[in-house]
Amino acid sequence: MSFASLGLKEPILRGVRAAGYETPTEIQSNAIPKILGGAELIGLGQTGSGKTAAFGLPMLNKLCGGPPGLRGVIIVPTRELCVQVAENLRVYAQFAGLHVCTAFGGVDMSIQESAFKRGLDIVVACPGRLIDHLERRNISFEHVQMVVLDEAARMLVMGFMPQIRRVFLRLPQERQNLLFSATMPKEVEGLVNDFLPNAERVQIGSRSQSASTIAHRFVAVNAHDKQEALERLLQRESGRVLVFVNKKIGCEKLGNALKRAGLPADSIHGDKSAEARYACLQAFSRGKTRFLIATAVAARGIDVDDIELVVNFDFPLALEDYIHRSGRTGRAGKSGRALSLVAPMEKRLFAVVQGHLQGREVASVPSAGRGYGMPKRREGGGGGGRGKRRDGRSRGRTASAH
Repeated sequence: MSFASLGLKEPILRGVRAAGYETPTEIQSNAIPKILGGAELIGLGQTGSGKTAAFGLPMLNKLCGGPPGLRGVIIVPTRELCVQVAENLRVYAQFAGLHVCTAFGGVDMSIQESAFKRGLDIVVACPGRLIDHLERRNISFEHVQMVVLDEAARMLVMGFMPQIRRVFLRLPQERQNLLFSATMPKEVEGLVNDFLPNAERVQIGSRSQSASTIAHRFVAVNAHDKQEALERLLQRESGRVLVFVNKKIGCEKLGNALKRAGLPADSIHGDKSAEARYACLQAFSRGKTRFLIATAVAARGIDVDDIELVVNFDFPLALEDYIHRSGRTGRAGKSGRALSLVAPMEKRLFAVVQGHLQGREVASVPSAGRGYGMPKRREGGGGGGRGKRRDGRSRGRTASAH
């Protein structure tokens, strides 16, 4: 199947070719014809399955050739995802004469207002800043034809559902609603029942499913040994590595520590300005920074090709967080790796992920022990004869899933 066979107009197809796309992904080939046919849609697909083009291309196709003005609204949970989605749409829309703007916090509202006045057909926005512009009458929903709620599950986790409802209540009655997400918690069903009661569903894979292209490994390590274990791991890596931590202060501290160790690393988290976060992402995307330390929220909009490895320095607090994190690698059918450093107090959370990965080759993680490449320690009852391999890795301390 080709993009031309999906029914897209020639200006949009030119944008697709400019983006370097050759054949549609599974979610794109299933969702685009339905959306072009006017259906309201709920699209569920793994991270990296191509959801942005799945809703972006039919939206641009519908608005192409129409009167100017705000007619498409895309709501996203984070600034980084806002920028990422807008940049993709601008590539797709470059031959269609459509203007895509962003609206997110951390930037002077007057800058965004000026951009709206220069031309606005589609706005990609975070909920809070979108409401701010509405209340200041910088934008109007009067002619909106299509609305997309992207990453609905993350909206729920971040507490945006009340704001989402406020936005939906101000939209025109006659509009096409689309909802896309990597996962679909039951709590989101209430929003679906209220605003998309008759929507069709396109689901690629099962709910809360991690991509099959990712190899998962888990390493037992004491909490105080994690930083040294990470440094040893990164010294072996030649490609891009995304490292997740749970807290902003820990993110900044770890990033600085890796820099002092001479590693090309940087950190990205919510306490950094929008400009600093954008510069950080650009450096990572261009390879100037190969190791990026990030909190889960800050990393939500990272769409960098060829991230070879995702590392959970802090084990995620929920299964869906693990899925989203690991989904930063192994995208668009490519293979990827996810490695988690598991401290003794994180065993319960590991067991949840292990259960999710059932059917794959995943072994138990010991309650304590050496980290990846850590020197052998004497523990109660001796070392069990595990020793070290020639490459420095501890035997018996890793588990793989393919």
